Amino acid sequence: MKMEIKKILVPTDFSDTGLLALEHASFLARLMKAELILLHVLPMSEYHFEIPEQVMRIDNQEEINRIVEHKLAEVATETRTKYGILPRTLSTRGKIANEVMQIAQDEKVDLIIMGTHGAKGFEELLIGSNAHKVVSLAPCPVITVQTHATKIGFTNIVLPIDRSTHSREKVEVAIKLASLYNSKIHLLGLLESSDSADNVKLQIVLDQVQSAIEKEGLIFTRHTVKGAHIAAEALKYGSSVDADLIIIMTDHESALTGLFMGPLAKQIVNHSRIPVMSLKPHYGRFTSLDLSGSYSAF
Repeated sequence: MKMEIKKILVPTDFSDTGLLALEHASFLARLMKAELILLHVLPMSEYHFEIPEQVMRIDNQEEINRIVEHKLAEVATETRTKYGILPRTLSTRGKIANEVMQIAQDEKVDLIIMGTHGAKGFEELLIGSNAHKVVSLAPCPVITVQTHATKIGFTNIVLPIDRSTHSREKVEVAIKLASLYNSKIHLLGLLESSDSADNVKLQIVLDQVQSAIEKEGLIFTRHTVKGAHIAAEALKYGSSVDADLIIIMTDHESALTGLFMGPLAKQIVNHSRIPVMSLKPHYGRFTSLDLSGSYSAF
């Protein structure tokens, strides 16, 4: 399946992190000639509107709507001036994660880019923040950014690979983005044990992925890390190569609640200072690779 990005959704609360996500989205939308949708969700509670150095608390619904529409129009105009793209603006009211999901489905969005403030402690256990709920439930890939990700564009992409079939589904996306941004791919093998047989199997998988990257003529590096905490190792490696994007699979553990991601994905999304692109399993064409490095589409 070819990765196409025709619509990018950017949920924003007008915070610095939300506006930074818009910068990343605008840059990508210009590269992909994609439509950009800027969304603000008014929560079902007293409204807090963030502006520099103060917080306005507003109770009047009409006044809230007026301010939000004005702010959306202002941000859209700034985006057009800087990137030559005029986002379509939407505002709605409700639970933020639910509204983002509904808009993403209704608009048939191909990618969501949004800010996150990270999570820790009990919030991390439950993935309580809106960004993490969106990552877990989204019908499309999601890129999450924190305030540290001020560099716009992706020039060093970390592609973590383990021995699972789903892990290899990220390859097409990495190749597509690396081609767009003229990026270097850092192929990272994740090994949880010291078993030599497991390492041999992982290296075979890495050989296959490397072959696919070489076929596209992209610059890459290859490295393997092992340890009990491979998420931490992946983040440490990302920092060491000055990565500006890590691509992961969400690997849902709970189809019942839809609110839990696999432990590796959850830890990376929560703690990464580097932007993270999260993909659901069964996304992309690299699901079956043979020992020659060729792939088959599904």
